[in-house]
Amino acid sequence: MRKTRNILIVEDEMVISMELAGTLKRLGYHVAGQVLTGEDAIEKAGELRPDLILMDIRLQGGIDGIEAAGKISGLYDIPVVFLTAHSDDITLHRAIAVQPSGYLIKPFHDRELYSTVELSLYKHDLRQRIRPSSGIIQTGFARIPDTVPCLFVSRDFMILASTKATAEMLGTTISSLVSTRLDSWLVIPEKEEISYPETVMVKSSDNRYIPVVIRVGFIPDPKSGNLGYLLFLSRRDTSA
Repeated sequence: MRKTRNILIVEDEMVISMELAGTLKRLGYHVAGQVLTGEDAIEKAGELRPDLILMDIRLQGGIDGIEAAGKISGLYDIPVVFLTAHSDDITLHRAIAVQPSGYLIKPFHDRELYSTVELSLYKHDLRQRIRPSSGIIQTGFARIPDTVPCLFVSRDFMILASTKATAEMLGTTISSLVSTRLDSWLVIPEKEEISYPETVMVKSSDNRYIPVVIRVGFIPDPKSGNLGYLLFLSRRDTSA
């Protein structure tokens, strides 16, 4: 049975807040609280410790939703999804700077709300799963130079970390790679057994296929034996 998730609503228009609360309840979530200001959002985040916060950007009070989210991020490990009717570049860049888990433009449909909340919760849960081994990751993946194309993937092949060189090879960003499945980017050969190094096709963000040689290592976990895999990528020489 799925655990009921607690969500805090931060919205200064009461009618919208009540409608949003009703929608969340229909979707199977528990509304932990509803507040009107950024200051109250910070206070309630600490008091209620919700699983996720839905935060309007334009709020009553002395601070807006972006500033409140930044403070919450510094104090508590709670994912924030922004809600806004404003999609101008300045607002968007300010919002990105505090690294929200999601961003919804009003008005939005129930399905958009559900998928954004679920993805945000999933990404947060994934980070929580690897956090106990963060020291191991720091001594493993974090020591790989950013100039080396490398991915760190979980045992179920979710991308947990990437170097800058990998993102550049694929024509994308690190944040776009993390929390996606490996097979979204790599075309694995259809073989019963794969021996490494192996040549695979990597799909770039502009739908080009790049032949690369992949070498595999792993980061050991004292408890489970294997925390995840290190995939080292290098472009295959096709000049011959």
